[in-house]
Amino acid sequence: MAFRNPFRLAASALAGCAILLVLLGPVAHAAPGEGESATPSSGIEDALCRLIDGAGRAHSVPPAFLTRLIFQESSFRPGVTSPAGAQGVAQFMPGTARERGLSDPFDPEQAVPKAAQFLGELRDRFGNWGLAAAAYNGGPNRVAAWLAARKAGQSRFLPFETETYVLSITGTSAEDWAEEAQASADGDGRSRRLRPATRDPQEACGPTLVAIRSSRPALPVVAEAPFAPWGVQLAGNFSKARALAAFGRAAARHRGLIGQLQPMVIGTRFRSRGTRAFYRVRLPAASRAEALSLCRRIQSDRGACIVLRS
Repeated sequence: MAFRNPFRLAASALAGCAILLVLLGPVAHAAPGEGESATPSSGIEDALCRLIDGAGRAHSVPPAFLTRLIFQESSFRPGVTSPAGAQGVAQFMPGTARERGLSDPFDPEQAVPKAAQFLGELRDRFGNWGLAAAAYNGGPNRVAAWLAARKAGQSRFLPFETETYVLSITGTSAEDWAEEAQASADGDGRSRRLRPATRDPQEACGPTLVAIRSSRPALPVVAEAPFAPWGVQLAGNFSKARALAAFGRAAARHRGLIGQLQPMVIGTRFRSRGTRAFYRVRLPAASRAEALSLCRRIQSDRGACIVLRS
């Protein structure tokens, strides 16, 4: 295949811009923040789509799902490195790359098929594509522990980032994917029709990429609450839009507990991690006891929260 030269040229160009990558913020994947340009040259984009479509077919991974996952990881930037150390278009950590036999994570010709192969194995292990995405982002051991605790009725939760990641790619929450996997495991042995990996009407990379770029979410509108000394945090993200969207989903799920209570949105910049603000969305509370009481009720309703001083 004649893909290598465009990718190598892109990597050389990106090397001169390495200082910009330091400012992306401490996230496990390298998705763009607000105001960042994430559109690669059309030649690289076309080559990546051919790789994704081919790898999807070779490893029985829906190409639309693989497209959304790769875009979520790197925005189709072959030379990107995240602050956590994940590398290349598929954002393999160095240790995982070695385990998967990936010699050069920055070479999409190697990385995309390895990502597809890995996702196929994760889907076989966990039972569906949503949990495969969760394991790709948060790690297989973490997802396995979460599922085991969930089955045992224990309060254990995936990181907010992983929950948002799964929803962004598949259009379905990790919790719903887990319920589907449990229903399949508890079934009577008859084959079940699996939920589609994404809600895309077409499977190919090209149309999916167009759909991704035409549906970037607008900033949700919420009335922010006055500052309170304590808060029940329900969401957090470097993207304010994503943080508020995650809060909106939690508020809808626990409407009977949260009611019309408006959140505090707290933006903080970490000097050691760059200049981007990290947005925390919290329900206000006048005291630690009040915050703990609300958080415990949310957890009893199978929600995720943490109590923090403002």
